[in-house]
Amino acid sequence: MHAIYFRWKVASGHERDFEHAWLELTRLIRDERGGLGSRLHRCADGHYFAYAQWPSELCWATQAEPTARMAELRNQMREFAELVDGPLRGDVVADLLVPLAHGMGGQLG
Repeated sequence: MHAIYFRWKVASGHERDFEHAWLELTRLIRDERGGLGSRLHRCADGHYFAYAQWPSELCWATQAEPTARMAELRNQMREFAELVDGPLRGDVVADLLVPLAHGMGGQLG
């Protein structure tokens, strides 16, 4: 399994805008591009980070070009936030996460 990490500084007042753009984009990538999903976290300092998983680096690297909607959502995320770290990529060597209860995924906290 391959993982990709990103961290953003979101403009004050645009947190929900960023979260909703991230959520829709991530769903599209999962449903249409073969991604295994991602988790978005908000840090105590107000930054956000996400950790996305893919079946392999090859699957991630060879995905089709983004759709118009995907490009629009990426542009919205850039409008609302500055990427401050990432993408950092690597293969998973150990995984001790407990799966979330069914029905918990895809929700904003």
